[in-house]
This record gives sequence, structure tokens and C-alpha cells, in this order.
Amino acid sequence: MNTTLPPKIQKKLMCEKVLLSGTIGKVLSTVTNSDLLSILDVTSALNLPGGDALGGILGKGSGGLTSQLPLPSLSKVTDTLSIAGDLGSLLPTGAEKNPAKGLVDTLGVANLPLPLNDVGEQAGKLTESTQDMLNSALPAGIGDAVTGMLGNINIEDLLLGLNVQAVTVENMTSAMTGGGILVQATTTAIIGGKGLAGPVVSILGFQVHGEVTLKIGLSTNNTQCVNLQVQDKDIKVTKVSLQIVDTYFQESESCDIEFSDFNECKNSTGLFKYEVKSSRISIRGLSISYCAKALFNSGIVPVLGGPLPPDPKNANISLTLSSKFLKEIVAQSAKQSSVKMNNLAASISKIVYSFQSGNQIQATYWVTVEKDGESFATGKTTLILSHDCKILKDKLIPDIKVKSSEHSVTPPEDEDEVQDVMPVVLKKFLSAVNEMTSMWNVPPGITSNPLTKAKVEVLKSNDLQAAN
Repeated sequence: MNTTLPPKIQKKLMCEKVLLSGTIGKVLSTVTNSDLLSILDVTSALNLPGGDALGGILGKGSGGLTSQLPLPSLSKVTDTLSIAGDLGSLLPTGAEKNPAKGLVDTLGVANLPLPLNDVGEQAGKLTESTQDMLNSALPAGIGDAVTGMLGNINIEDLLLGLNVQAVTVENMTSAMTGGGILVQATTTAIIGGKGLAGPVVSILGFQVHGEVTLKIGLSTNNTQCVNLQVQDKDIKVTKVSLQIVDTYFQESESCDIEFSDFNECKNSTGLFKYEVKSSRISIRGLSISYCAKALFNSGIVPVLGGPLPPDPKNANISLTLSSKFLKEIVAQSAKQSSVKMNNLAASISKIVYSFQSGNQIQATYWVTVEKDGESFATGKTTLILSHDCKILKDKLIPDIKVKSSEHSVTPPEDEDEVQDVMPVVLKKFLSAVNEMTSMWNVPPGITSNPLTKAKVEVLKSNDLQAAN
């Protein structure tokens, strides 16, 4: 989630429907209505209000316009916008004697002494250096557009061309709650423009700083798997700033935050078919319960459900399989182990097994032997098996070996006649077990976070559990 979600937030904010560019529009519109565009005019950046500041020193700037707006009106503009720092990072405020300094520092004019003593000489240097810097920063052929945009621009026309060009997610946190996943992120959106004025807006580097809050829940419109969806979102703008930046463009592929790559909802193919029974998000994480059916050659057999043990602690992902899965495989394997040979018909009538320490299974089954259609003898086979199985994505990788086997026949006097058929029954039984366990698929879970070579452990309840 911490890896995949930030790019999705970036794409969401890239969408014009988010209207982050409208925040810039609100700033510019207020600036226009307040006669502050002369301060933002790149070609008259030195025509700043404020008594004896550079505006008064240099007199008339480009176009012969001089703003007479007193500094206190800036705070009114900020109050009107109700956006913390909207113009605070754009314009100098407070008791600073030189209100041009903040803008000059923001524009990145290096090593330029401010006019403190030798006013005429320093002002000339500042004017020339600032214009040189701005000319080198702006693309060729749009000098007139700069003046037009920031001096005589029609704000309504400009707003139609504003868009979000790039987004960064500086910080993101997520937490599991009883109602879903709560995600909070701080973001910065770089605002650009279209048309001739677009490069100018981009170079000035309008940045909208904000906070994004998402509430993510579960999508339940699919019985095969579970996916996530955004149930609620809140995008709050906290500050607007301005700086000269290197421009770059990025296209947004989607306006919505979607989680198709979180879970591909692929059907798990194999011996079992799974359907989602229920799902929920809690402080412990995402939990999914499934119903299962066994797809045997002889027909479809439901796997009986029952209570399962708790999930393991300190695991990123885990899977618990009911003991009923193995029980169905063993029972079906026994049915496929019938043998007919030498006028004898042998079939497994009963089988029991138990898990032992050291990854071993002890199994015993009884064989009914008929001769010429009548009951003839009863065979008994005891096995010791070793097991070392793993789960890789949606498949169980079996490793079952026979460590020992022992046959007996009742009545003992029929053992010579029955002894040849008992090993054949065992061979067919083990072959069926190996074939079915090799087809044992597990629930798909979350495809973006699958189990990887997770060792299968046998719990006290005989249920199987694997975790990473």
C-alpha cells in the first residue's frame, strides 16, 4: 500500500477535475481585482509598492505604470482568500524595509546587492540583472506573452488554460481501522497553463500545497476475489507558493484512484473452486473467508466449512486451510484405488490418518477383498509418510514420501492369495493422492502480495497454515 498508493494519488491530483488550478485562479483573480498584477509583472518586477523601496527608487517601470497600493492591503487579500500563505510566499509583507527582497530571493537572482546606500547605481544593476535572468529563464519568443499575461491579461481566459502538470507526495501514512483503511498524505501540485501563456505560468512555478485524506474500503461486487475502492476522499489546499522552476510535463492516465493492480481478480484454477464468503477490514488488516468446492472427475463435492484457528502473529500475509481439504482428497483417492486381479476385487473400505511430530503422517486403511463376488478377506495397511509442502502464489507444492508400509490379512490363512493385490492397492492410492495434491490450488488472495514459498504448517486442529 505504501508503495502503490502514492502514484495513484499523484494521478488523481493530475486530473483537471480536482480543480487545484482553480486555487491559483482564485489567487490571480484576487490579485487582479486588488491591482496587484504589477507586482507579479515579470518585466516590472522592480516596481514594488512600499514607500522608499525599489518602486520608489526606480520610478516608472515597464509600461510606465507605478502601483500606489499600500502594503497593508496585502493582508486583506490574504484574508479574502482564506488560504494560509496564499500570497505570503509570493509578496513581501510585514515591517521589512525592502519589500522587493522576498520576490528577488524567490526568483533566484544571485549575488545582487540591494540598493541601500548607492541607490542609483545599485538599482541599475538590479534592474539589468533581473531582466537578464528572466530573459534567460523564459523560452524564446514569448517575452511579449509575459508582459501580456501578467500585465494586461484577461484572468477569465487564463483560468481556462490552467492545469496540474506534476504532483509529488511528500509524506503518506496509512492505518487499519474498523471502518476501512485511512490514508493521509501531504502533496504538492505544480500548476501550469496551456496556450502561449502556459510556459510562463509553468516557469513561475505556482505550487499548490495540500493534504489528501482517503478512506478505502472493500469492493464486494465479485464473488471470485476481493478488491479495494475509495469510499471517501477529501482534498484540502493549505498553501500556494511561487518559485522559478524547471518545467516538465506529465500526462494523467486516469482521474480516479483505482486498485486494479492491487488485486487482478484472476480465477484460481485447479482442483478447487473458491468463492468469497465474506471480507472485512479491521485494525489487524484485511481478512477474507472463502467457500470451496472440489472438482473431482466423479463430480463436484462441497468442502464442508467450520471454525478456523486465529491468524498467526507478526505475519504480513497468511493463509489457513481447513483440514476438510485434505480429508476430501484422501477420501476421493481411496475411491480410485479399487483393483481387480486373479479373480479378486479389492477396494479400500475405511481410512484414518493422524499428523505426528517431525512432519510425519501415520495412516491406516482397510481393504475389503472379494472373490467371485463374495467376501473373502480383509486387508490392512499401515503407512508412515513424510510431508514438506509449500505454497507459491495460488498453488500448493506437495512433497509427500513413503517412509514405511506394512500389510496384514485377516484371516491369516488367506494371506498368500491376497498378498499380491495389497501392494497394487497401495500404489493406486498413493498415485491418486500425489495427482490430486499436485492440482491443489489455494484461494487467490491478494495478487499484489502473494505467498512466496511459504512453508505449510500443521496446527493442533489439523488445519493447515502458511505465512510470510
